[in-house]
Amino acid sequence: MILQIIGYKNVGKTTLMTHAISFLKEQNFKVASIKHHGHQGEDIQLQHEHVDHMKHFQSGADQSIVQGHAYRQTVTRTTEQSLSNIIKESVTIDCDVVLVEGFKHENYDKVIVYDNEKQLHELNHLNNICYRIKLNEPNAFQKFDEWLINKVTHKD
Repeated sequence: MILQIIGYKNVGKTTLMTHAISFLKEQNFKVASIKHHGHQGEDIQLQHEHVDHMKHFQSGADQSIVQGHAYRQTVTRTTEQSLSNIIKESVTIDCDVVLVEGFKHENYDKVIVYDNEKQLHELNHLNNICYRIKLNEPNAFQKFDEWLINKVTHKD
């Protein structure tokens, strides 16, 4: 199952993402996450150049992979890609849920995180909206958890 968490800057998308990941892990689901860094003109911050695999990357490698005992990290030069391509090419584990922060114009089920009715109105036209949450409302996380577990177990 692929689920997008969308909303404007500073409304709590990352808060809801980390909450959802923790909640799903507590329920023994295998989870992958993807974050769209949509800030215009900025790129993501890479690790420091003094790390060996980043020296490889800074020297011109198109992809650099480092494997530790329990973790693997990959850095790849790329152009802007669709979410479906990123999932196909980059999610390398067999997981139950792929949680996505951002990519609001993609065609997967979406949760809108909002602060006010204006934001909700502006985002409500997007396709595949299946849940709306205002994080400061009473029991917002509890209600979301109930909805999410039903969604993941196909009881919605």
